[in-house]
Amino acid sequence: MIYAEHGTLRYRLINALSWRVASELSRRDAGVYIGLTGDGGSAAQANALMMTSSGGLAEYQARRMGLGFTAGKSGQFKMEWEQAFGMPSARAIAMAMEASLGIHLPEKSPSTTPRALGYRVMASVLEMTVGDRRQWFTYEAEGGPLDQNTASTRERLHQYEDTRWSLYRDGDPLAVLDNFGWLEIGERKIDLHSRYRELNGQLYPLVLEVFGGILP
Repeated sequence: MIYAEHGTLRYRLINALSWRVASELSRRDAGVYIGLTGDGGSAAQANALMMTSSGGLAEYQARRMGLGFTAGKSGQFKMEWEQAFGMPSARAIAMAMEASLGIHLPEKSPSTTPRALGYRVMASVLEMTVGDRRQWFTYEAEGGPLDQNTASTRERLHQYEDTRWSLYRDGDPLAVLDNFGWLEIGERKIDLHSRYRELNGQLYPLVLEVFGGILP
């Protein structure tokens, strides 16, 4: 099996698909978060995008420099990247991962939540920049809500809410996403879900508006 190397076209395709599937898992189950990979261990070595439910009942990984998607705390369900790219949609991948854990949610995804929308926006940007000659990457870090009003209403962050992701282009930071649907670009802090509603639930007009002048 050929594993992806960071910075290659294969890695960029895998990264975009990982975020898209994460957005579907979170959209279908509002308790699913993307969290920190942590230091050491096979997940960190495989550059995994870690997803878990707030109740700890479900755990998923997208092993971007490893074999593919896994589900379950011991990774008992596995879907290699070649199989994943052959699936009809990111939703189909999410449903297969859920089914492996005995989770059966409605086939139709519910309305998107602020968190899932943030993941969808990041997935869209990564998909739209796959072929760009410049390198686009995401990096995780600890950090709570970007919006102070959101922060003040929270007595305690869940472990997997205390995460932010920075979007870089050729080593330069462009934007920061939190786990509450807020995005920071330069001096702007944007409530993605609020603007999404104003745009009648249209994802790509939102992405193009928010990242105008940045996307290739």
